[in-house]
Amino acid sequence: MNNEFAIELIRDVTKVILEEAEPNLLASTLALKTLAHLDCRGVIIGVVRHEGFLDLIGTYGYPNDATEPFMRMPLWTPLPITDAARQGKASDFFTPHDLVTKYPQFALSVPQGDAVTVSIPISFHSSVIGAVGFTSLHPPTDDFLTSPTTETIHSLLGIYLRNFLTKTKRIKDEDLELEDLVLTPRQKQIIRFFSENLTTEQIATRLNFSTSTIKQDIIKIYELLGVNTRDQVLEIMKKVDLAG
Repeated sequence: MNNEFAIELIRDVTKVILEEAEPNLLASTLALKTLAHLDCRGVIIGVVRHEGFLDLIGTYGYPNDATEPFMRMPLWTPLPITDAARQGKASDFFTPHDLVTKYPQFALSVPQGDAVTVSIPISFHSSVIGAVGFTSLHPPTDDFLTSPTTETIHSLLGIYLRNFLTKTKRIKDEDLELEDLVLTPRQKQIIRFFSENLTTEQIATRLNFSTSTIKQDIIKIYELLGVNTRDQVLEIMKKVDLAG
């Protein structure tokens, strides 16, 4: 990788971080620019926002039905991205067979062909605060993780996730100060759509908001109710009419 190309990759990620772009935009930048030379087909970004859990905050290239069930994942769930965040170690699987051998749950959804799956922990001040995973058609080079370019981008991603955590904590603290823990009208609408089995994308279309906005609303609903799945939300609704 020549210096001019490396500088361009770093510049693209830096711009997204300075603009505090939404996580989905960061994921698309990583896929379409940073990892384009690997023919990247998808990127996911997760952050450890609550102890013991990895929240999926940014995605690109994967269908909603493949990512939506994992919006909040217990760190002990055996998945490439959760293992990276929990163990603080990068992993790579150079064939779908390698991936399925370690994670049998991917047997029905594993990418076709010779796709490579890579997961990398993201740190800030030596503490793992999240992870990024990607699927590409070409494997990274042997020095991919240790190259100055990758290490610089890794540090930038750490800054991004740290800023994201600080921002969401500030919003949460403001909510607590206002004692405004009641579901918003939009959150109530989203819960009603849960009962109709609508996908996140379908809900976004119904409410005329971006998919990423609805994803963040869903995560907030999970936080407020202390649950991890839509079924648990609906179960609570049966007992307490919070969406009424």
